[in-house]
Amino acid sequence: MRYWRACVLMMVSAGWAAAAPIVAGDTGSRWESTGRTLFLACEFKDAARAFVRALADDPENAELHYWLGRSYAHMADSASLFTAPRQARKARRSLERAVAIEPRNQEYLRELFDFYLDSPDWSGGGLDRAEVLAERISALDPSAGAALQMRLAASAKEHQGPGWFLQRSILRTSGAVGELVPHR
Repeated sequence: MRYWRACVLMMVSAGWAAAAPIVAGDTGSRWESTGRTLFLACEFKDAARAFVRALADDPENAELHYWLGRSYAHMADSASLFTAPRQARKARRSLERAVAIEPRNQEYLRELFDFYLDSPDWSGGGLDRAEVLAERISALDPSAGAALQMRLAASAKEHQGPGWFLQRSILRTSGAVGELVPHR
């Protein structure tokens, strides 16, 4: 019951934030606040719009790029077969920009690692990029790097064999994002 109350509260606050008129003189911090509220309410498209407007005021803000990348990644997860690749590319660019601005931020690095690990090669992800990033994270934090290496090895093992090659060929020829052939 407490969970549902929290969900309703977040949805109501997101509605208020979205309904509040934002005038041209407002700062990027208001857009950032609105974007976070919308993101927590799972309104990823509107959250992305708010983060883009906040970035117009502060284009070198790594945190805004991070939240924008997360918004685009969630949009790609639920998008159609035609729009998902574009959203995934936007997510990758935003997350990479956040890491470029703050290269030692563990949260940004891990989010980009997860994106690379979960995304196919043709959308800008892939195991090769995830491996390079895991080595970079290992240099900063050896204990976190060991956990990421284990996840990378498990993912590499999962992406081998004839079943994976069949699935990969279906995905490439269809242009689909996601799984068409279930894992066994």
